[in-house]
Amino acid sequence: MDGNIFDDTTKFHDGSNVIHSKFEGNNFVGRYATVTYSEFGKYSYVSQFSVVKNTKIGRFTSISWGCSIGPEDHDFNRLTASSVLTSTKTFTLFDHKFYNPFNRLCSIGNDCWIGCGSTVLRGVCIPDGVVIGANSVVTVSPPPYSIVVGSPAKVIRYRFDSEVIDMLLQLKWWNYNDEVIQQLEPFFAKEKISLDNVKDLKKFLENNYGKV
Repeated sequence: MDGNIFDDTTKFHDGSNVIHSKFEGNNFVGRYATVTYSEFGKYSYVSQFSVVKNTKIGRFTSISWGCSIGPEDHDFNRLTASSVLTSTKTFTLFDHKFYNPFNRLCSIGNDCWIGCGSTVLRGVCIPDGVVIGANSVVTVSPPPYSIVVGSPAKVIRYRFDSEVIDMLLQLKWWNYNDEVIQQLEPFFAKEKISLDNVKDLKKFLENNYGKV
């Protein structure tokens, strides 16, 4: 656990490898998963055999098993695509790096789901609410609350109607503390969310916690 920030609500399972990463709380890292130089918001997790590198992840986001998040870039325009150009620790052929393989941002928002075996490339920012189908390769940033599948991943539909999505992005329920979120249980219990449900959610938050 080299240079990590976490509390006793975060669980690291057998064989996990975590380096210089930050966990907000109530997170877990699955068996034989690797997390390096990354941040996890509360209640987000990564499952077994997944790899997360140099990525910022929001709250309530779920990363299934066997995923690759933010892998290194390789510059294929150079004489070689070998990692000897980007690592002086693993390889000692050169005494300096020719370029930074993590230079491009990679981030994942709040309330996202990433299906098993999926890859999110560097330079991709996954916004709030996105669902990525199993075995997908995400090469470009999708819209909020979209469902994307395939290689390369394409939008097949959206989780909710546009009015619902706009209001959810305004409400940002995940930013409230745990005590408030627990009071939202009736909304979480609904099997399908309508615009009226989200309006009721907004009204509840405004009546109890001020203007949203």
